[in-house]
Amino acid sequence: MPARPPGAQEIPQLDDQTFYQFLQNNGDKLCVVDYYSDWCGPCQMMNKELDKLVAAFPKRVMFAKMNVGNHPEFGTRQRIRALPTFRLYYKGACVDELTGARPVHLRQMLTHYSLMASIS
Repeated sequence: MPARPPGAQEIPQLDDQTFYQFLQNNGDKLCVVDYYSDWCGPCQMMNKELDKLVAAFPKRVMFAKMNVGNHPEFGTRQRIRALPTFRLYYKGACVDELTGARPVHLRQMLTHYSLMASIS
């Protein structure tokens, strides 16, 4: 496995119980949850991109991953319809969503929302 970029932290894996705890513990920050599955090729492609984003947004954005392949009932409850899906949360509420492996668009969204979160 290639080394993570400087500044990139390990992205925590969530489950049914830790998902809500993650949002609650980071309510004052922008949170990004990557909904993925191990069998999803575009999801795997985004792993390296996520490491870059973690390094690019230290302390301003909190990242986590949810393997809906391992937790299909959670994916159903969250109405995840395509993979990968990236949901942005602020103060526990979903503020935006991006589906597909589109790293440039995801970076633009993070820039926009992290600036908004820092001034609110």
